[in-house]
Parts: sequence; C-alpha cells; structure tokens
Amino acid sequence: MITVLFVDDEPALLDVSRLYLEKTGDLKVDTCFSAEQAIEMLKERSYDVIVSDFEMPGIDGIEFLKLMRNLGDHTPFIIFTGRGREHVVIEALNSGADFYLQKGGDPRSQFAELIHKIRLAVQRERSERSLQVTRHSVEKASVQIFWLDTRGRFLYANEASCQALGYRPDELLRMTIGEIDPLFPADEWNRFVERLRSHQSMILQAIHTRKDRQKVPVEVSFSYGNFQEKGIIFAYSWNARERSALYAMMKLADARCHQVADALPGLYFEVARDGNLLFWNTAATSFTGKEYKRDTPPGGTFLDLVLQGQQAHVAELLTRVGDGNLSEIIQIPLTCHDGTQHPVIFQVCGYEGIHNRHSIQLMEISPDSLNRS
Repeated sequence: MITVLFVDDEPALLDVSRLYLEKTGDLKVDTCFSAEQAIEMLKERSYDVIVSDFEMPGIDGIEFLKLMRNLGDHTPFIIFTGRGREHVVIEALNSGADFYLQKGGDPRSQFAELIHKIRLAVQRERSERSLQVTRHSVEKASVQIFWLDTRGRFLYANEASCQALGYRPDELLRMTIGEIDPLFPADEWNRFVERLRSHQSMILQAIHTRKDRQKVPVEVSFSYGNFQEKGIIFAYSWNARERSALYAMMKLADARCHQVADALPGLYFEVARDGNLLFWNTAATSFTGKEYKRDTPPGGTFLDLVLQGQQAHVAELLTRVGDGNLSEIIQIPLTCHDGTQHPVIFQVCGYEGIHNRHSIQLMEISPDSLNRS
C-alpha cells in the first residue's frame, strides 16, 4: 500500500482525486487544504509521497517543497497544478520536486498519468533507500570487501580492506591485485579469471602485502559476475590468523564443555548427523562399556545403542535436529552393555560447531539416572 498526502485548496478536486487514486486498490490518500495544514499532519505521521498544488493561499507548493527539503525531509514530491509556465517547472525541479504534472484535459488520462508518476516516484525512492542501506552495510562490514575488473584493477574497496592493507581508498583504486598479492602477476591473473568464469566462485589462501610491506596470511572468496556487460570479480577476504585463533577458541570451548559433561550424573552424547559418536561422558562410558579417549577417533555409532526396530526413527530425528539446529525432548530405547534395555529421555539439541560441522547433543534428563546398575 502506498500512502499519499494530497494538498490542494480546492475541496472538490480533493474529493475527486481521492476517489480516482484509491480506485487502484494500492493507494491510500489523505487530503488537506493548505501547506500549513499538511505540515501539521506530517508532524504526526509520514507518507510515501506528497502531491501538492502550486498556487495556494499562504505557502505555495514550491515554498512548501523547499521547506520540506530544508528540514531534511526527502519524501517524494509531485507538483500537480494548472500553472504551466516554464520558469515554474524549472523552479520546482530545481527545488527537489520528483515530477511536475499539469492539470487539465481528460480526467481519466490525467489521473492515470498522476498514478503512474506516484508509483514511479515511490519505486525510485525505495530503490535509492535500499541501495543506500546496501552501500552502508558493505562499507561498514567487518570482512574485507573489494571489487576488481577482469584486468585485476581495483574498482572498489571498503573500509575494512583499506584498514587491513594500510592504503587510502584513492590509493587502492590506482592499483592492481598483483601489487598486493604476488601470486597474481598479470599473466597468472588472466588465467585465474578464465578459471573463475568457469567455476563462478573459488576460495584461495594467499599472502597480502600491506603498504608497510608487512605480509598478512588471508583467505579470499572470489566470485564472478557481470555488470553493464562487463565482467567484475567480487572478493571477500579475512585474516587467516584470526580465523585460526577463532577455531582454537572454539576447540577450547568444546574441551570445557566436555569437562562439564563428565561431571553430569546422566548420559551425555555428542553425535554427527549420521549418528557417528563424537564424544560421550563418564556416565555413558559405564552404560556402554566403552571408554572415550580424547586422542583416539571415537568410532562406532549412537544407533548401535538403540533398540532394534527403532534405529530408522532415531536416525531421522538426528538428521532433522542436526540440519535445523533444533531442540527436542524425546524418549529413546537404549540397550546397555549388559543387554538390559532402558528407555531414556533425552534433551536433543542440534548445533553448528567447528568448520560448520552440524552435530547433535543428547543429554539425559531422567531423574532416576543414578539408580541404573
């Protein structure tokens, strides 16, 4: 729905205009008789577009437009008037009007044109706003983002790229990728572009050279696109050392989680989506008769513990929870190492761990876990 504020000092025209515009079904029109009244209404709410007459008592349409623009309000503005002198048209457009439309002639054609101009003005404003948001998010992104042409020349570099490389934006725009990445002299870059055209996207490990000649290990994701019939390479780069440090922190967090799990009285398992065991706690060792060893691949599968006939159901559960990072409470019939069967209630949680690995945690929540032999 497009909201319209229609300003004109002729009550009859306001009524007719609202009827014509709202017949479209996607326009909602509020009306007022003067710019002064419109200003008061705009204090209470905003509109997608303003349509205003030019000749009105007090503040005329162009003065109203200038006032809005001076206040920093860039709502699309259409001058809709019977005055068609050239200097009025020029002044309106120079003052920030999106369109100037002259009254008169066949009402159907006139309002059809007005409706078209309203939709066009709103579409343009929304596109520009979306573009501004996109530009801001790219410019302020923490990851390094830069664009290159097929000859390897920088077309754009965001703030993170400039800070990481130590160059000003204008300096980078006079450079080529080969000046910061020794793996890409001109001939090798040309060959790389041909491979990228074929694969569309690639991730490479590289060493970037800062302005101060310091070498920085990075990973770079390249993708190929076309803009205005010209090839553009979009690149996203991050510091490989920082990523390694992040993985180290995640591994440490996993180790601490396992220490906590070992202190739990109930069963605790970590499994992959396919059911392969990744970790189990001390209580689970007593239940399975199989000891977990940190430096030895766990091997085996959680499904081996599940009662015959229930494996397919549990396998489907693990896949669903793991793929969706979900959390569910479910009772699973398990077989102990001594052959006895135990229905165990688990809190089952899917999560994404190191290297985007989807895993599942199963933590027993049964109150009688301590009584199991």
